[in-house]
Amino acid sequence: MQDHRFHAEGDVWTHTKMVVEELMKFEEFQELQEEEQYILFLSALLHDIAKPICTITDDEGYIRSPRHAKVGEKVVRQLLWGADFEARELISGLVRLHGLPLWGIRKSNPNTSIMSSSLRLPNNWLYLLAKADVLGRISADQENSLFQVELFKELCIENDCWELPKNFHNEHSKFRFFFKREEHPAELYDDTDFEILILSGIAGSGKDTYASQFDLPMISLDDIRKQLKIKHTDKKGQGKVAQYAYTLAKSYAAKKQPFIWNSTNLTSDLRMRVIRALSVYNPRFKLAYIETSEANIQARRGATIPKKNIRSMFRLLEMPMPYEVHEIEYFRN
Repeated sequence: MQDHRFHAEGDVWTHTKMVVEELMKFEEFQELQEEEQYILFLSALLHDIAKPICTITDDEGYIRSPRHAKVGEKVVRQLLWGADFEARELISGLVRLHGLPLWGIRKSNPNTSIMSSSLRLPNNWLYLLAKADVLGRISADQENSLFQVELFKELCIENDCWELPKNFHNEHSKFRFFFKREEHPAELYDDTDFEILILSGIAGSGKDTYASQFDLPMISLDDIRKQLKIKHTDKKGQGKVAQYAYTLAKSYAAKKQPFIWNSTNLTSDLRMRVIRALSVYNPRFKLAYIETSEANIQARRGATIPKKNIRSMFRLLEMPMPYEVHEIEYFRN
């Protein structure tokens, strides 16, 4: 069930059907290519998939579903893990951001939000999903919600990120804009001195194989664990591993020596720790995300990492985004 103030139509399934029906009425939807319609259709079908997990009744008796979009992204990614990578990530992204057009204009820095979303998916698709989400419910504030969605569209058009990704002067200007949380992009000279390649992916995905093609020093957290004789399951020991890795990374960076940082780096917070610690040396950050099937992961690492830990990695995974670094590549092997 849902809160009657915002969803007088009733339960989530009733709302979901209404959203899908509204989406398919749009002329803009009917003009899309079949594959694009498929992606948007699944996004509408799955946009509230995490509400059963997240729904609570608060102390005042109101029904709420906090974080259902964030959790929904992860549920969708796991559900569609074996599907086409690009389509899967568009659907996951639309589920994650389906509320942005409704509340994004009220954020302290809305320009950053819509520019970052444009690097992940077409904002005009996000607009269609959000509009269908508003029309696919019975709510007293529907008119105001539709107005918010239209403001989102105007803001995207104003900032040149409506149908295409936001275009920046260069990759360094893009990186500094998001890293410094600026409101308007600057045209910066790229004065980076060397490159740090950050790898990301669930253990057993093939990061070592990918890294072997480069003739560069590599900081591997797995190798450090072996060297220090610290197991994956030793939570206290992971601090020693990280401290050793950061000390070595800073020694390379101080000499402007390109190197590879090889770890799972599954969350944006973990990746940003590395970037913040090393940004003072003015490197160019490149990130390579690598994944494979769950069967491959279990076959490669099942003997050394407990199965529950591997499943935990799937739940933790936050897909690396283009706005986190200067350059990003995705590999599905």
